[in-house]
Amino acid sequence: MAVSVGATFGALQDWRGDQSDEVLEAAALRLRGHLAARPGEPLAIPAAGPLTAVWAAAAERADVPSFFQIRTPDGRVRETAGFGAAPGLPRVLPPPSGGGPRGGVLSRTPGWLLHTSRLPDGLLIVGMRTAGADELISRTAVVAATSAAAALLAVTLLSWHAVRRGLRPLAAIADTAAAIGGGDLSRRVPEAGPRTEVGRLGAALNAMLGQIESAFGERRRAEARLRRFVADASHELRTPVAAIRGYAELFRRGAASRPDDLARAMARIEAEARRMGSLVEELLLLARLDQGLPLLSEPVDLTALAAEAVDDARVLGPAHLVYLETAPGGPVVVRGDADRLRQVVANLLANVRHHTPEGTEARVRVSRDGGQAVIEVADDGPGLDEERAARVFERFYRADPSRARTAPAGGAARPEGSGLGLAIVAAVTEAHGGAAEIDTAPGKGTTLRIRLPAPPPAPPSRAPLP
Repeated sequence: MAVSVGATFGALQDWRGDQSDEVLEAAALRLRGHLAARPGEPLAIPAAGPLTAVWAAAAERADVPSFFQIRTPDGRVRETAGFGAAPGLPRVLPPPSGGGPRGGVLSRTPGWLLHTSRLPDGLLIVGMRTAGADELISRTAVVAATSAAAALLAVTLLSWHAVRRGLRPLAAIADTAAAIGGGDLSRRVPEAGPRTEVGRLGAALNAMLGQIESAFGERRRAEARLRRFVADASHELRTPVAAIRGYAELFRRGAASRPDDLARAMARIEAEARRMGSLVEELLLLARLDQGLPLLSEPVDLTALAAEAVDDARVLGPAHLVYLETAPGGPVVVRGDADRLRQVVANLLANVRHHTPEGTEARVRVSRDGGQAVIEVADDGPGLDEERAARVFERFYRADPSRARTAPAGGAARPEGSGLGLAIVAAVTEAHGGAAEIDTAPGKGTTLRIRLPAPPPAPPSRAPLP
């Protein structure tokens, strides 16, 4: 901007100088013409008398400078004419150049621009006052410089404000990063304009922070589940191990000499070992499912599988009434692991045996719902409240009091479940791409339902035309 102002000032100076030079040269030429006796004759200076008439004649013809003077060759002033005070000229002036009517030299004194040309018997000096023009140019330069400085200051302030405003979101990002570094993963970058680079950066950071928070939350939940799982597994394994150790201690103290005690001790050791083995197998299955290990994928007829499970349940729990209901339209087929799906249905029926009183009716339904295969096990037992129903698929959870473990008529308590049956149901169903659901209320029974993705049924084949 300073260069622009300087260039403008220089251009004005040059333009003013060129204009003044032309005016002075033209005025000198006109005055020299008036001093000539006739056009084309040598210049002649009047012997006496003021040159006011000559000046006036020149002034009538065209604009003229404000001063002219005739001097003798040795520098003495012979005549002066003009408007206003004459400039204080030095005695010796730069010698004018010769040749031609425009011959002369330009020079400057404070406030004046002079043109000196040679006469036959002296010098002609034509002057123009420049103080006004110089002041005008100086004022113009001052105004231009002041305006430029003000504009520069305004641009600087606006730029500073714009930069500060543009960097404000970056400061917020830095504060958010510091808070996150301190452990507050819930902090987010304030939203900015989505069309700005800072706004897009903030949106990308918020998306990344959301994923990081979700990942850390999932890790904490996984760690909590692992700790709970280890604690529950240790507790569940401690019971059969303690029983086996107790019966072994009984054998060491002399039960071997008493056949009845020995048989009872061996039977209990076998039962607890079987229970412990079953628990370990269930834990290993859940561990494999947690690792995402692939299951078999083969066509499985859920209708036939449910019929087999119902037959087994009638043998294992004759005190419960179990029925099978199938939907019309033929068998319901899915792709999956037949053994694992068989275990799912068996666990659903085992849940009825373990947590409902004798005489409870249970109905197993196999149907198709759109693109899903549905297996339901509905009982008319005591049901569950909402709080317990929300946790039935958790590992090692037992909804004890309302799902009564009523002893059979013989008086011996039924064996408790491990608390992993429905957890295995949910895990196996999810591994097949499905979902496990529960529908229950106190006094209204319980319906456990699994949904599995199923291909559409094949169209019925047509007999060939005769």
